[in-house]
Amino acid sequence: MMRSPESEVLVGRRYLEHGFIDPAMRLFSRNAVRVTAADWARLAERLMERDRIVDVVRVCTMGGIPLPRARLLARGDELLRRKDVDGAIYFYELAGADRARWSKMVDVLTQLPDRDLRAIDVAERYLIDDDELDDEPPYPETRAAAGE
Repeated sequence: MMRSPESEVLVGRRYLEHGFIDPAMRLFSRNAVRVTAADWARLAERLMERDRIVDVVRVCTMGGIPLPRARLLARGDELLRRKDVDGAIYFYELAGADRARWSKMVDVLTQLPDRDLRAIDVAERYLIDDDELDDEPPYPETRAAAGE
C-alpha cells in the first residue's frame, strides 16, 4: 500500500508534538517539499534544545530556513565564558560571529598558556582585513627603515 506524503507529514508533526524528534525528522526528510517552514523551525528548535547541532544544520538546510543564529551565538558566548574556546569557535563559525566576538575570543586565548597559534589563526581569519595588510610597507622599505 502506498502511503501519501501528506499523511507522513501529519504523523511527523504528531511525533514532534510528543517529543519524538528522530521519527519526525525521518518523516519530514522523506517528504521535505511538503513540510512547512514552521514545521522545520519547530523541529530545529527541539533539536537545539538537545544540543544536536549537526542535525539543526541539516534540518535548516533541508527546510530552507535560517539557522537559529542568536541561539548559536549565545551558546558560543556561554562556552567562551567557561573558557571552552574550541567549543565557542565552533559555534561562532557556524553562526557567523561578528568582529567584537572574535576580538573577545583573541583576548581569552591570550589569557591561556600555549594558545598563541590559535589566537594568531583567529586574528588572521576574523580580525585582520586584507586592506590592512595592503597598508604595510613593502619588505625593502622595512629593511631600509631598520637601517640595514
